[in-house]
Amino acid sequence: MQTHDLIAYAKAKIADCKGFEAANEIWELLNKKNSGEIVCIACSGGSDSVFLVKYILEKFPNLENRLVILHFNHNLRGQDSDGDEQFVETLAKNWGVSFYSEKLVDKPINISEDRLRRLRNEFFERALEKFNSKVLVLGHQKNDIIETLLMRMIRASDMVGLSSPRTITIFREKYLKLRPLLSFTKQEMEICLKSSKIDWRDDKTNFENDFFRNKIRNIVLPKIQEIAGHFNVVKSLATVKQNLEEADNAIDFFAKKYLNGRNLKGKLIISDLKKLPTALLKKIFIEFLAANDLDVRRSYVQALLNKMYLGKTTIFSVGKQNFIKFDGDSFCVTTGEENKDDDGWIVEDLKMGQNRLPNGKILDIQCVEISKKFWENLKNIDRGKQCYVVIEKISKISVKKYKPLFKYIPLGHNSERKLGDVLTAKITPKEDRQLLPVVFVNGKVCWVPYLPVSDYFKIKTKDTEALLLTYA
Repeated sequence: MQTHDLIAYAKAKIADCKGFEAANEIWELLNKKNSGEIVCIACSGGSDSVFLVKYILEKFPNLENRLVILHFNHNLRGQDSDGDEQFVETLAKNWGVSFYSEKLVDKPINISEDRLRRLRNEFFERALEKFNSKVLVLGHQKNDIIETLLMRMIRASDMVGLSSPRTITIFREKYLKLRPLLSFTKQEMEICLKSSKIDWRDDKTNFENDFFRNKIRNIVLPKIQEIAGHFNVVKSLATVKQNLEEADNAIDFFAKKYLNGRNLKGKLIISDLKKLPTALLKKIFIEFLAANDLDVRRSYVQALLNKMYLGKTTIFSVGKQNFIKFDGDSFCVTTGEENKDDDGWIVEDLKMGQNRLPNGKILDIQCVEISKKFWENLKNIDRGKQCYVVIEKISKISVKKYKPLFKYIPLGHNSERKLGDVLTAKITPKEDRQLLPVVFVNGKVCWVPYLPVSDYFKIKTKDTEALLLTYA
């Protein structure tokens, strides 16, 4: 089977929710003596990736002459980074496997996990192109599953994100990523390497807590295990991830079955979709965006959902001069400068109690008495979704769709700043801001979820009453 056939086969199997089966069959095909496919293995020099090379060589012996070990030297730890590269090169030579590496010369000013991951992936793509390979093997293992699950839960990922990493994925529509070690724990692999007297390199930065993943690995997981007692947290959360993957596969299966081969290019009629469960609708909207080569962002999927429920004619942007028109019965993809994003929505004269917003959320407004107990409990509110507003300055409350040019006085300041400058990516991702409501009081910006109340509307010790705003 040629490479393009491998990709098509994997795509078809994944579409049928049989990724695990596809991965096993692809390994069998790759291991055939007459297969000419070059297989690249990512190897950092750590125990995971060293075990990966050993595992591949032993389990798939016919691949030996068609393997290339890839190593990316991040060049962040000086001699230690160079030592990792030399170690992997020697390892490849001793095992009779081809080796290729690149060293990062222009180090980024702001080093982050995401930035390093992008640089590493760009290297892998260049290497795959260089060796005319369409298969990249990665050493993700069971501990990685748990770390990724916790990180993505905290970041409120969707079902696809929560059920990653998977045994097989397709990227750029022309490469396969295979992860054969997801059933192994890090401890099991290190025990195996020690028994075989095989060394590896430990990256000292893995034991430091500068990055989010390291904090999860070194602080959060040990604490969870301590609290969990005799329960094996790694095993339990790996099962949770598997359950999520199976649930996501089921939703994907029924979404595709419901669409029944419907042509989604350019248009999606929703008249028969409105009564479907939200999870199915989201999958269908993802299929619609993907079929039209649009960015499959969570905010775009949510926007489609919100527009459908509101039922109002509108046009909204989905990035890069791409727009979607909604006429109440269907979504149509269009492009061009003539299609401007809608002017947003506004809800005037909000009342006490629950107020439903056009984005599908609720803004609850309650009057509370300011007492000694109030000040004691102030620290317990959910600052991302709640705030207190001084009541004496309020005569009219309205809500508008977020716009970055709206001006707001941050708590503790005396001058206005643009919301786009205050809402950093650390507070909320850029694409998620488009759905946020901005609460106006008497025409001034009072509050935006995830930010403190405006300094102009803050509570003071002399105040006796306040409004509690809750966004949910």
